[in-house]
Amino acid sequence: MNKFIIVFIVLLSAGCTKNNQEGNIEKETFQIDPLKTATVSKMDDPYALALKIDTIDKDEYSLIVSIDLYDKSFFVSPHSNGNFMGRFALSLSETKDLAMKDSIIEFPKALESYDPFSDRQVNFVKRNTTYTQKLIIDSQKDFEVSGWIKFVIEPRCTMEKIKFVISQRSGILSVEELDRSAYFGIFSDMICDVSDLNKKK
Repeated sequence: MNKFIIVFIVLLSAGCTKNNQEGNIEKETFQIDPLKTATVSKMDDPYALALKIDTIDKDEYSLIVSIDLYDKSFFVSPHSNGNFMGRFALSLSETKDLAMKDSIIEFPKALESYDPFSDRQVNFVKRNTTYTQKLIIDSQKDFEVSGWIKFVIEPRCTMEKIKFVISQRSGILSVEELDRSAYFGIFSDMICDVSDLNKKK
């Protein structure tokens, strides 16, 4: 009888140890799996935007805006026909130091498709796209010029506003993003700011 009790206790202890080991393995696997976290955090923002300056010729440059879209996000192309308040737009503060030359170039070009909400043809940007805007410099002095990019990102339906500055220092032109904000709806930027990202301190 005593032998039976001893054998039972040994088997019970081995089973508990095994279950405990399996529990530890599960915890370790969960802790060292960064893939799920990375995927979730990437999809929190429906797009990524990057700015850079390329030199074309003396006193002639290109401002390059690269936009990567995530999770089936899209926006209206600046070349779409019609009066769309939320379509992609790039602007600069009034200045004599530099000017935008020619129309902004979109690559690849957004294809026109029917939009049932507006009941018309619209050029929706639904894939990663690069915009190129030629700039003409009319000053040899150091300067700074502010600029803005605005567009409504769908289906989140927020007006995105990206503020940047183009600077010339010792003859070298550069661009830097200063501020990124998002507002719910096309007109709501007049009322409230719902997020404020990458604010420069």
